[in-house]
Amino acid sequence: MNLSARNTSFILRNRAILSDINLEVQGGKITVLLGPNGAGKSTLLKILSGYLKPTDGEVLIAGYNPQKISLQARAKILGVLTQRNSLEFPFTAREVIAMGRMPFGQSEGFDEVTQELLSMFGVAADQSYLTMSGGEQQLVQLCRVFAQVWGRGSEAFLLLDEPMTALDLRHQSKIASTLRKLSSQGLGQLVVMHDINLAAELADDIVLMSHGKVVAKGSVAEALKIENLERTFDTVINQLGRGSERYFRAELEK
Repeated sequence: MNLSARNTSFILRNRAILSDINLEVQGGKITVLLGPNGAGKSTLLKILSGYLKPTDGEVLIAGYNPQKISLQARAKILGVLTQRNSLEFPFTAREVIAMGRMPFGQSEGFDEVTQELLSMFGVAADQSYLTMSGGEQQLVQLCRVFAQVWGRGSEAFLLLDEPMTALDLRHQSKIASTLRKLSSQGLGQLVVMHDINLAAELADDIVLMSHGKVVAKGSVAEALKIENLERTFDTVINQLGRGSERYFRAELEK
């Protein structure tokens, strides 16, 4: 099952936010979306999830327009993490994660998936979400989204917008490992990131965006060519080799 945008554009207040985007998220692959602030990455994520309707072109989930799929059915197919997750009620971490099971009729917080995620990530199940640090809250929200697609394999997709921004190194490593595990089970993923080095380690495919357009896409080796990165970020990029690994760093202005 694939998730695709075809010749997709989005105009807001006479401004082109996205222009003629062609993108396919394949089952069993992690596609990372990279680009500077304001490139249109988050808008594209919202359009792929069906939250926004494109001005031109189309979005298809297994051949169907997501906006014509019921919200409950869509929630079983798409696990979506946005940059901002407003939650003003003192739910416990367990209750927040259990919200991801609601499309399946399981919302009491005591189902096996919720318990497995609580244990896997060492989340304090009965702590109030409102008393948690930003990183702890982000981890809980990630677990909530994982709960939506857990065990779904090739029948679902993850759409994640900056999922590791507030996490410490240990939890970043744990999340990356979990994303790889889900990918091996057939789950398709689109992950918006800013960290080029982490993207290079995590991705199967990379899409570079700038000013609402796709600059380059392909495998890690194809997309992360120096000329592509410099066009995307409009800055000089250095590639630093350490053994078999590659590291990228922007050259500071003199």
